[in-house]
Amino acid sequence: MLSSSLKKLANLIGYNLIWALCIFWGNQGLILVGVLLVLHFFLISERLFELKIIIITASLGYGIDCLLTLAGFFEFEQVQGVTPLWLAALWLGFCTTLRHSLAVFADKLMISSVLAAIAGTSSYMGAAHLGAVQMGQSNLVSVLILALIWAVLFPSLMWISHSFRRSHVG
Repeated sequence: MLSSSLKKLANLIGYNLIWALCIFWGNQGLILVGVLLVLHFFLISERLFELKIIIITASLGYGIDCLLTLAGFFEFEQVQGVTPLWLAALWLGFCTTLRHSLAVFADKLMISSVLAAIAGTSSYMGAAHLGAVQMGQSNLVSVLILALIWAVLFPSLMWISHSFRRSHVG
């Protein structure tokens, strides 16, 4: 059995692989993303509880991205629907980190807010630079809006993922 530290490292590496698969391969990488998501559940306990938390938090994040897409903030090429399927998969992958590799931020909401404003924004701008998404605004406006969203969203996701007990979600 893997130690807690190795599980957290595997979780972080797994998410980064999911990000790369989604950004570089889009929907064509979804089978490998699915494999990585399944592997996540082999490494954790309380699988059903984890699945419920991931679905709740990923739905919130993905919903915000859908609203931003509908508002013209994000633009995706060749999409059937509001966003590509890989974006939903990316959110599922990201939300696997909330109770594991990123759990260190659960009780540090102010620090997590600042770091998320930087890291979340960088992730989206990196994806835009690589051609996975186009921004409907200038780079400056995009950075400012994304930083504000992530400064609120990430601590909210952390609070949700760590405040529920089995009795509240189960």
